[in-house]
Formats: sequence, structure tokens, C-alpha cells
Amino acid sequence: MEFLFDYLAFLAKTATVVAAAVVVISAAAAAGAHRAMRSRPTGHIEVVALNERLQDMRRAVDEAALPPAVVKKRRRQDAKQRKRHRKEEARRERQLAKARDDGGKPAAEAQTAEGGGETEPGSEQPEAGPRSEGAGAGAEGAEGASAAVAPAQESERQPSSGEARRVFVLNFNGDIAASAVDALRLEISAVLGAANDGDEVVVRVESAGGTVHGYGLGASQLARVRGRGIALTVAVDKVAASGGYLMAAVADRILAAPFAVIGSIGVLAQVPNVHRLLKKHDVDVEVLTAGRFKRTLDVFGENTEEGREKLRQELEDVHALFQEYVAAWRPKVDLEKVATGEAWYGQRALDHALVDELVTSDEYLARACDGADVFEVTWTQPKRPIERLLGQAAEAAGGTLARALAALLERATKGGFR
Repeated sequence: MEFLFDYLAFLAKTATVVAAAVVVISAAAAAGAHRAMRSRPTGHIEVVALNERLQDMRRAVDEAALPPAVVKKRRRQDAKQRKRHRKEEARRERQLAKARDDGGKPAAEAQTAEGGGETEPGSEQPEAGPRSEGAGAGAEGAEGASAAVAPAQESERQPSSGEARRVFVLNFNGDIAASAVDALRLEISAVLGAANDGDEVVVRVESAGGTVHGYGLGASQLARVRGRGIALTVAVDKVAASGGYLMAAVADRILAAPFAVIGSIGVLAQVPNVHRLLKKHDVDVEVLTAGRFKRTLDVFGENTEEGREKLRQELEDVHALFQEYVAAWRPKVDLEKVATGEAWYGQRALDHALVDELVTSDEYLARACDGADVFEVTWTQPKRPIERLLGQAAEAAGGTLARALAALLERATKGGFR
């Protein structure tokens, strides 16, 4: 037992030294923050063609697993396919250019003029472009969505008949503060500036929830996509719970891996209180407020039953808002059954209509690559050297502590402590 206390004391000293070093470095970084912000490089949007990435991976496997003659034959076939693709792109560009020269006619009309034919009066015109089936998949959610956002508007950009359908992929990895919303709002702005009616936005959401205002803003960003009339799909591979599900509920369709954790429609507030410890050591903390409920529960002061009841009322109100928002987008969900704070794995979530299909994002996007141009869009913000140093120090400290705890656990299970 004495060894355990010595070891824990050593860990505490190590953690204190690391924390002190991080505080000193952070203070030094903050001192020059104003000057550094002027010269800080701005972020940028990165776009990766997932079709090409998937083809490259398949080609690499083929070259390693197939006989050289077969590989050579497939290379020739790929070359011919790329050549045909370039010719098709050139033909589309000529059609678009001719449409502009003809006074802005739709590409479908320009195609008719190019062939020398005329459209008979009263005949049906082809649609301006392809429509994604997913665009209407969440119609029942959009009907009630007016309670949450403005009614959907017609997309400002219409695709020509020669343009391929596109799928834009965004990634949201949420923490308690929903800090990833800062990048998400920029990514969505970029995508909406380029998206046409008939395109699709796929957001891979991974989050166990967090602050109400942070995830509320995240859900509002996704609602911008629905408001433009662009099909929105949310894919959950691991977890979309609480605030994470608040965001997912906005989508036309929600996809989930079979064992993804879904739901947790509830609200939590947890406040530690050290009042009795401070009182034991004759330490007073004065908390002055103006307004009866400016502070309900406090960390240092003595909490009252009136304050507890007020916080409960606030939590119930937020819970009601949560349920109303989910009901607006997914009216088929029986909230009396699922809005209990519980979470379900994929198949059970499908049974409760919390999701629409059991499939991983990898499989869904691989299928999308067969019939559309798929692009992964990411906002990248370069980090300053001091930020990279702090990040590395935090990772190192966390890894050291984790290894120490694992060693303690291993020794304890072997009967080393008595």
C-alpha cells in the first residue's frame, strides 16, 4: 500500500510540473497574441476528389494481387475510359459555351439547336437537370421544419443537363464545446456557393453531445442546406447522441452503422460544490448578484432548494425545445418513447425511426462514387508553432498519465496491492 501512495504522489508531482510548464508557455503565447494575429496565416478550403482516391486504392490492390498481363490490360482500359471522360467534358463545355452564345438558353435547348432540330409548340421540355431522390426523402420532416427555420427556398443555381451530379462530403467531430462548428459554418458556406439543385451534401457526424448553444448553432448550419433545397444526408459511424443527434435530426436521411450509438434526447447539468470543504477550513466566498435567479447553483457558495428547482425548470424547458426541434424535422419519431435520455444502437434506433438506414459512411460514399462526382470539403486553419507545441505537450502528458494508470491497474489485478 505504501508503494501505491508513493506512486500516486509521483504522478501528482509530474502532472503539476507539466501543468505549470503549459501555463507558462500559454502565458507567453498570450502576451504576443495581438501581434501574432496580424501575421497569422488565414485558413483555406481543401477539396479532395473521393472518386479518384477510391480508384487509386483499387488500382494499387489490383497491381499487387493480379498477374502483370491483367494489370496491363486494365491500365489500357482505364486510359481509354479517361480519354472518353475528357471528350465528354469537352463536349459539355462546348454545349455550355453555345448556350451562353445563344443568349443564356438552357443547355438542353442548346443541344437541340446544335442538332438542327426545333421543338414543336406544346411539346414537353426536358428538366434543367437531374434531381437526387434524397432531395425529397425527408419531405415529412421539411413540412414541420417551418417551426425551426425559414421555409425552403429554391436553389439559386440550376444545373445544366450536361453537368454530373455531385456529392459534397463534410466531417463534424464534436467535442463538449462543439468547437468544430467554426469550421463547419465555413465549409457549408463554400459548398452552398457551388452546389446546384440535384446535388447532395453528406455530413459525417461523430459526437456525444455538449453545450446547448454550440450544438444548436451546428444544427442551424445544417438547416441552411435544407433551406436551399439541397439534399442533406447525415452519416453516423460511431455516435450521434444528445447534441450530436440534434444536428443529425435536421437531415433528409440519417444513416447509421449497425452499432452506432444514437439518441440520448435529454439535457444534463452537473455542478460540483465545495462549500462544505471551504467552510471546514474557514474560507468564505462572496457571490453578489443582481436578479433573483442570476445564479441558481454555485460551485463555492451554499446552494438552496429554490435554486435547484429553478435549474430543474430550465432543464425541462431546454428538453422541451429539444423535442420540438426533433419533431419538426422527424415527425414520425414517437418522442414519448425516445425522449427519455436513453441511447440506442443502430438496429434499435432504426426500429424507433431515429435513423433511416443501416449502412456505414464508407459503403454509402463508395456507392455514390459509381453515379456521381464525390468531393470531400475541409476547412483547414494552419496552426502557429506555439499551438503545435502546446498540442504535442498535452498529448505527451495525457499519454504518460494513461500508461501510468494502465500499469497501476495491471499490478492491482495481479495482486500486487494489499
